[in-house]
Amino acid sequence: MDSERNSERRLLKQAQRRAALERRDALSPKERRQAGERILAALTGLPQYRSALRILVYVSFGTEVPTRELIKGALSEGKQVYCPRVEGEGRMSFYRIRDIRELVPGFRGIPEPVPEEERKYRAAERIFPSKHREKALEEPDLIVIPGAAFDRKGGRLGYGGGYYDRFLQPFCEKEGRRSRMEKIGVCFFCQLADSLVQEDTDIRPDRIITEREIIVPPGTEG
Repeated sequence: MDSERNSERRLLKQAQRRAALERRDALSPKERRQAGERILAALTGLPQYRSALRILVYVSFGTEVPTRELIKGALSEGKQVYCPRVEGEGRMSFYRIRDIRELVPGFRGIPEPVPEEERKYRAAERIFPSKHREKALEEPDLIVIPGAAFDRKGGRLGYGGGYYDRFLQPFCEKEGRRSRMEKIGVCFFCQLADSLVQEDTDIRPDRIITEREIIVPPGTEG
């Protein structure tokens, strides 16, 4: 019975993912651009974004919420920007970039940073000029998370590889302690679902931003 139930859940997740991506793909380039601009404005207006000195952000590909202007803006503000690189099945790391032109085609043609060890993101390493060091130790880093679909309870469906769930697991709240990572999911309004199938290992964002609203899931501080 368990295997049958798991198979049904898997099929339902696949159907929910496919439906959300079809709705996203149906947006016109103009609709995506305009919605992306509104999402970017909402994201950069968050106090959590303004105070974060290190930003982890995916590099948009295809019909995803665009992030290139976000990356350029964060770099121009002097933030440390890290982008993901797939390094094996289900595994990815983030590496710091200093210019968006450093990104090169990688996994499935998605632009990725060069894997230089000294640029690899490590949560414990917060190297800043002395005037920023105290603040850097107090403020959590911020990660911008893509997804195929989200719901208002904080549920997220990725693209099926489990990359973000595995990467973010060490940063989740444990024993009531504050998370060391502010997790911001971004999607177009059409990607919201009433309720998504979720597993215990699925990571839930602290906020979800669409072009229409900022969603704070239940149980998340406002």
